[in-house]
Amino acid sequence: MQLRLVVQHTFELQEVANATEALAARLPAPPPFIQPFWLLPWLKQNLDKQPVWLQCFNGDNLVASVFAVIAPSQGIHSPFTCGWFNKTGDPTRDQIWIEFNDLLAEPQWRQEAVSLVLDWCKKNARDWRLEITSSPAPWLAHPGFYCDSTSIPGYAVLLSPTFADKDNFLASCSGNTRSRIRRAIKYLQAHYGDITVRDFGRNPPAEILNEMSAFHLQRWKEDPQGSGFSNPDFVAFHQALMQSDSDDPRCDILGFYAGEQCIGYTYNLLCNDKVYFYLSGINYIESSNRFQPGLVIHTYAISHYAKQAFKRYDFMGGDSQYKRSLSNHSYSLYMLRLLRKDWLTSLYQCVKTLKTQFFKRKSH
Repeated sequence: MQLRLVVQHTFELQEVANATEALAARLPAPPPFIQPFWLLPWLKQNLDKQPVWLQCFNGDNLVASVFAVIAPSQGIHSPFTCGWFNKTGDPTRDQIWIEFNDLLAEPQWRQEAVSLVLDWCKKNARDWRLEITSSPAPWLAHPGFYCDSTSIPGYAVLLSPTFADKDNFLASCSGNTRSRIRRAIKYLQAHYGDITVRDFGRNPPAEILNEMSAFHLQRWKEDPQGSGFSNPDFVAFHQALMQSDSDDPRCDILGFYAGEQCIGYTYNLLCNDKVYFYLSGINYIESSNRFQPGLVIHTYAISHYAKQAFKRYDFMGGDSQYKRSLSNHSYSLYMLRLLRKDWLTSLYQCVKTLKTQFFKRKSH
């Protein structure tokens, strides 16, 4: 039986919750970012962006779901009306970054559902973005679009039950990483006290959130994008996420202490048997690198979750030295830009290629 697409421009959040929770329950371990756990707070916050609900049905059964937002052009680098999947195209709103983005779909219908969604997309905007996905193949196969694909490295630790003892985890790391972390732990214990982990769960006390956000703000205040905690939309979204009554997925905040001195926090999303590390707030109490707070807190977090029988500690996308040092598994994520095939986008592609070649020759 062929799938049919239903497009809803208006909907009730409870209607979305009922339909997508039933769909997610039938799927083998979908990531938290495309489940109602994440999408319902996102929708509630972004209804003014007029998201469109795209649903694929096999008979009367919902087998795939995704939300699309169409945004105006943003100048010479993005001259066309642009559509986004589960995002808004507004940088302030989209600082609530999403990874492992895709349709929420039954695996056997995913390819056909993507094709059906893109047929609709072709009629509604020239330029479409899917950020950030781990499964690009069905999106690249549609004959009606040019596609630019940008690869982003991802890193994870595949957890062994033996990693419940941090020394067993450290034994799996390179000699250089292992010695750096052991020296840092020894230094912290000698100067501040024994290192402990406190699990504050999914809805921690306000003072813990305030301290975590203060550490994060201090670390990222000079970055062009800044800390999400300076963005009211980011803060409101994560407050709603933490108040979710979902047990799986759920938020989890860990605090790390040397004696009574807090050295940092990690904010994680727990889903099935996986830990998705979302952000950290690190207390840089010394200007030297002797105590390596980032490496230390992740080492203790990995051991903490191994004790709870989680199978994967995922750093997600982005290339960082600490991720490479601690990980035993790497993979790729992708940012996709799909341009409808017509004379205008063909001209745009041609001009873009000529410009790239010109500046490449000029640099030589």
